[in-house]
Amino acid sequence: MPDILNLGAGTKPMRKGVINHDRIRHGPHIDVVHDLNVLPWPWEDNSFDHIVARSVMEHLNIDLVQALDECWRILRPGGRAYLKVPFYAADASYSDPTHRWRYNLQSFDVFVPETKLGTQYVFYTERKWQFIKGPRLNTSKTSIHILLEVRKP
Repeated sequence: MPDILNLGAGTKPMRKGVINHDRIRHGPHIDVVHDLNVLPWPWEDNSFDHIVARSVMEHLNIDLVQALDECWRILRPGGRAYLKVPFYAADASYSDPTHRWRYNLQSFDVFVPETKLGTQYVFYTERKWQFIKGPRLNTSKTSIHILLEVRKP
């Protein structure tokens, strides 16, 4: 089984050997069809080494805690998740009527124990992460990019 899951592949599937997911089968490149608002997601625990979720999390009805808990569950220990989410201050984050969530550079801190928010809100989730590449804005300041790693229990 491939060790990379591309959530919300849309019209940009990843290379062969990657599982490309989307909410509907709108092309032959979609391997798995599932509404990510329905928990649990259809993958077994510890199924992947990497998850890519570009422009996905902001469309979900479930919150970021639930979504990252599912990512954590299906990643193997030490697995990594690359996320791209809209920056709250960008006009583009409001122009898409399907966006449910907007993010700032501290939105992911509650998942990382070494951060101030991670210390204050330790009770949000038991599933902890560490920053590999902390949240950063793209050059046009429209999106936040982040690389997280599952913290080994």
